[in-house]
Amino acid sequence: MSEAQTSTNGYFIDWDGKLRPIDRPGKGLRCEVDLKAKYVMVFNKYGGLDHESTWYPDEAAVAKAGIKIAYADLEAPIRISSIS
Repeated sequence: MSEAQTSTNGYFIDWDGKLRPIDRPGKGLRCEVDLKAKYVMVFNKYGGLDHESTWYPDEAAVAKAGIKIAYADLEAPIRISSIS
């Protein structure tokens, strides 16, 4: 994807259904965002794709989509199978 960016503002819904900021996906993870498609890809430290989600520019956009906002604990360990 030529329009993907590795850092931007905004949010995505994580693997536990919680709201998480793009710039803080979790230890060992990084996000790439296609703003045109409103698509987030979460990669592990080995470059493997671990999660896909919709990109939301702000919390109001999440609420407008009909999603009840629950915030991710950004300090808790990540629970994805490829993350140890």
